[in-house]
Amino acid sequence: MANLISRPRVRPASPSKLGSSKIGLAAANKKWAILSLLPVFGMLFLFLALPALNSIWLSFNKWPGIGPLEYVGTANYVSLFQGGQLADSIRITLLYSIVASFFIVAIALLLSVAVSSNLKGSKFFRVVWFFPGVAPPSAVAIFWSLGFQPEFGVVNAILGRLGLPSDNQWLAQSSTVMFPVIFVGIWVGVGFSFLILLGAVEGVDVSVKEAATIDGASQRQQLFQIIIPLIAPVMFTVLTLQLIFNFNGFNLVYAMTEGGPGRSSEILPIFTYVEAFRYGRFGPASAAAVIAGIFLAAIGWVGIRLSRSRQLD
Repeated sequence: MANLISRPRVRPASPSKLGSSKIGLAAANKKWAILSLLPVFGMLFLFLALPALNSIWLSFNKWPGIGPLEYVGTANYVSLFQGGQLADSIRITLLYSIVASFFIVAIALLLSVAVSSNLKGSKFFRVVWFFPGVAPPSAVAIFWSLGFQPEFGVVNAILGRLGLPSDNQWLAQSSTVMFPVIFVGIWVGVGFSFLILLGAVEGVDVSVKEAATIDGASQRQQLFQIIIPLIAPVMFTVLTLQLIFNFNGFNLVYAMTEGGPGRSSEILPIFTYVEAFRYGRFGPASAAAVIAGIFLAAIGWVGIRLSRSRQLD
């Protein structure tokens, strides 16, 4: 009886139909992905690409802030380099960003290695070292500006207790102003770098460290011959980010010194701000911003190349 009942046969779909359905689904997903990203690209163009293009165009014009533009060609760039102040500002910016960034990465690496060693209180220091990076740079700058005051600052008070000269005019002398600025830049940047490098250090295979310990490698040998080579791509990435952050360190430096005394701590973003909003020279200010953008693009390109080369090695 059961054999007499006919059952409908389900024919499998042909490979061509399956392939066409997959292609259609992929095309539909691609279409929705593009539509979903359009608002993001629109905002990027409106708030990033368009102002950048406008700054490039403005750098070839003379404009006091109101009225029509007057095209002057490359005169703004020529005047900046002939004046000499731009070269000084670039030198100060490179000094600040390079020194602060290298110290930040070195200190963050040592702290991350120490904390990952499961020493006593390491869980507490995981949180403490990140605190300076959470505070706003302007607030940190004001705090340390008070700390470097010559009469009641904590820095001179500590130096006096140690028997060292305690009447230093840290922020009022051109010869000493960069020391506190770089110190505070390091203070602010260590927390972010520490967090990333800690993850990289703890990601190193434990068996590699154990094998090195069995072979008699010291902590110093493990650091320089095992840990640093393995996390080198991450270190180069962190160093690149810190160079970019410090190159753009307007808030921190301006809150501490406003580029002074004189113009001895005037990094490139402060130079651009002063040219535009203090002297009303928006053309040269835009030219300085374009030059800063070229420096940042070069830093990013070199950092990416170094990071990729270490990954391939």
